[in-house]
Amino acid sequence: MLFKGTVHQQHDAGLDVPAISLEAPKYYRIMEGCDMDWKDTEVVLQEIKQRTERNAYSLVIDKEKKPELFDSKFGGLPYWDLNMEYPSDSAGKKLMLLAQINLERMFQETEREELLPDTGMLQFFIGLDDVFGMDFDEQDVQRNFRVVYHEKIDYQVTESQIRQLEIPDCTDEEMEEYTPIWKETALKITRKPVYMGEGDYHFHKLFHEIGREKFGNQYEDLSMYQLLDEEAYDNLVEEVANDGHWLLGYPYFTQTDPREYEEKYQYYDTLLFQMDSDYGEEEDYIMWGDAGVGNFFINREDLKKRDFSKVLYNWDCC
Repeated sequence: MLFKGTVHQQHDAGLDVPAISLEAPKYYRIMEGCDMDWKDTEVVLQEIKQRTERNAYSLVIDKEKKPELFDSKFGGLPYWDLNMEYPSDSAGKKLMLLAQINLERMFQETEREELLPDTGMLQFFIGLDDVFGMDFDEQDVQRNFRVVYHEKIDYQVTESQIRQLEIPDCTDEEMEEYTPIWKETALKITRKPVYMGEGDYHFHKLFHEIGREKFGNQYEDLSMYQLLDEEAYDNLVEEVANDGHWLLGYPYFTQTDPREYEEKYQYYDTLLFQMDSDYGEEEDYIMWGDAGVGNFFINREDLKKRDFSKVLYNWDCC
């Protein structure tokens, strides 16, 4: 049996639930109603992996390296083509660099994925406001965020020339409450195989399709939450987890895939870039609200054409 509702509603129904401060709906599985154990789940999982495997680029903060102007990095001072107008938000305020990827340098160190350009610089900028430049009503309108691709990099540009543009920098103390990123960091980039995870809105449908193929209709009328016992569900989520920082791959969310309920957003079928919260005992680098994650999506055909004018920007938190 599946019970959906707020913590208070579940408590009133006589369910023993943990103390949670959020009022957001939560799913709780009552173990007597679970039918699929880990053995059967693993059969479905292996087929999901086989069907959805693709290559992506893991981005890991390099704590030992200080990034320079032309490096792939999170935050800091961006490279910019001085012949172009620097991006601003709807109020005319200059946007802040969230991340930049030097593609030509990246592909000198790792194998290229054909979807991505093999030269140039790919950059992500956000507005300095309390929602980090996201518009909840029009998440795909680049009004207070921007994705910019420089086909060629002018390595003659200097840091002093960029500073003359008076660009906001995440390392400035006054920026702290308006940015999810607090330090400029270099990146280690590696190509890895990834698989569709539970957060992607296609996952549940695919899980049921494969379940029917492997086991018939015995699981037909049950949601994935009802089907799986606690061990099977936890193992499944862990096996195809997509948290972390990525270029391409599959998304991770702390809440819900925005494409699931907004049909117009389903145009954006490819994860372009994901930046997760990154913090720990030693240092805090990135924090989207309360331990959230930011995602940028693009249409696959647009990416092939190097057209970054239509991008869906989302972030959520716990």
